[in-house]
Amino acid sequence: MDSRSNNFDCVRLLAALAVIYGHAFPLALLGSPTLLGNSIQAFAVKIFFSISGFLICKSWVSSAGLGNYIAKRALRIFPALIVLVLVTVLIVGPVLTSLSFSEYYSNLTVLYYLKNIMLYPVYNLVDLFSYNSYKGAVNGSLWSLPVEFFMYILIALLAIKRKRAVDASPSSVLFIATAIMVSLSLRLVHHTTPEIHPVVYGTDLISALDVAPYFLIGALYSYYSLERFFDMGVALFLVGFAVLFQPTSSVMQEAFLYVVAPYVILSFATTKTIYLHRVGRYGDFSYGIYLYGFLIQQVVNAVTKNSISPLQNALVSMPLAVLCACLSWHFIEKPALKYKTNLNFIFIRGKQHG
Repeated sequence: MDSRSNNFDCVRLLAALAVIYGHAFPLALLGSPTLLGNSIQAFAVKIFFSISGFLICKSWVSSAGLGNYIAKRALRIFPALIVLVLVTVLIVGPVLTSLSFSEYYSNLTVLYYLKNIMLYPVYNLVDLFSYNSYKGAVNGSLWSLPVEFFMYILIALLAIKRKRAVDASPSSVLFIATAIMVSLSLRLVHHTTPEIHPVVYGTDLISALDVAPYFLIGALYSYYSLERFFDMGVALFLVGFAVLFQPTSSVMQEAFLYVVAPYVILSFATTKTIYLHRVGRYGDFSYGIYLYGFLIQQVVNAVTKNSISPLQNALVSMPLAVLCACLSWHFIEKPALKYKTNLNFIFIRGKQHG
């Protein structure tokens, strides 16, 4: 989908900046501003997942096969992530640690932190940020990446592709799976949360359940071609309704959000709005901002010795995150994405000769 004819880049950029703003509060040990029962940063991540589900499902349906699809997703996720982890371990860690170089590099947590490259979330790195208000988390944003990548794989299993354009309607498997995921999320995240959260591959499954339905709902709109029902007038009405008539219980708030948020987000994202559709003309910086934001915020708090307010932290961190994201896009992400063309040639040719 051509980003110049829609607002996707704008929405993703605003969501990435909202994550930084929201994180500034817990990093100062303060409660985050909330929206419909969600912290600002949690709501922003749900925006990402709604958009991702919509676009990734389109990518899967139009892909040359599973190998081609997974390789493309890997090209988008891993190059920037690998550089981020190496920058954290090889530059940020040695500069800000109170240990000597030999003590730092001989610590097992340095090696263990590299597991983030394999989408295994590891938050602690030696004594880094041990004097910050929020200790023990070098980059808390990385928790969502394994969830995101798992959803990529899940979509390939659920969004069953038709062999011919004249085939019957799309499979109902995706719809059923979404209903089940929504039910599990409402039950285990918003009704009765388990005292001990199950963890798989370093990932809190309750946190994963909180965002996964939005990915699948976004995918539903794409898979069943429901975008023809997107309308900004209806979206604005839903926003006004949400402001005036917010449910009181956590379960009802989230159920209401399932209905309203993806529709409003995707209606606006698929629209071409004057000026806003040009936000991405210099590059898609949202992923880089998301990757570097939390780390930069912790660095800012370390340098200022926790002496600034959450708003000040956000205002200082945002331009620094944008700068890092700009460098990441132009020197890492964009060059890596050029290999997508080669992948299409390889897999399509392989299919023809198979």
